[in-house]
Amino acid sequence: MYYADMPQLRTSVACPFGESLQKYWEKRYEYFSKFDEGIQIDAEGFYSVIPEQVGLHQAELIQGATVLDGFAGVGGSAIAFARAGKRVTAVDINGERLKMAEHNATIYGVQNAITFLHGNFFKIAPTVKTDTVNLDPQWGGPTYKELGRFLLEHFSPDGNQLLEFSLQHFNEVALRVPTIFDMSELDRFKTPYTAHDDISNGRIISRTVVLRKTLILTPHISRDAG
Repeated sequence: MYYADMPQLRTSVACPFGESLQKYWEKRYEYFSKFDEGIQIDAEGFYSVIPEQVGLHQAELIQGATVLDGFAGVGGSAIAFARAGKRVTAVDINGERLKMAEHNATIYGVQNAITFLHGNFFKIAPTVKTDTVNLDPQWGGPTYKELGRFLLEHFSPDGNQLLEFSLQHFNEVALRVPTIFDMSELDRFKTPYTAHDDISNGRIISRTVVLRKTLILTPHISRDAG
């Protein structure tokens, strides 16, 4: 089941995916300001998609003009990067969710700035020539907070493997982490990084870590197609 352009739900107080996702439904316009214009999203998309303003802020943080979005989901990050003028390759192993991302990109008018590829990140990434890779892997669902301290091994796929692989193939790596992530986990990679609060509607909801091996001097022209 996924939410699409169903007029009867536009003013619905109750979440169409059930009570357990009610708090995410109430934040739907944080995720997509154009939600009522036909956004498609499924249950997992609701608790994993990046809020629109956070995605746009991430686009400002990364230097690369071309970005591989490794776990695109329903398209939140890819759309934000494209709106900021970047050329994006969006990858996801879930074909249905990738179709939603492509549909959602058309609503923001940036579909021509994004190439959508269905498949496994580890297999596709080495074939894509790009400045930056964006990583927003699964945290284990809403219950991740019960861990108290979030480690790289708690990501799915394993964050240790993800970073080792990504740093071999890309000069710049952006990784979205929970607020309870232990930053000392990054020390062993011996790569300079900066960490930034992800703020949505006045709340710190996560952090974005940018690891950069070298300075990227690719020309960049900012634009917002929607």
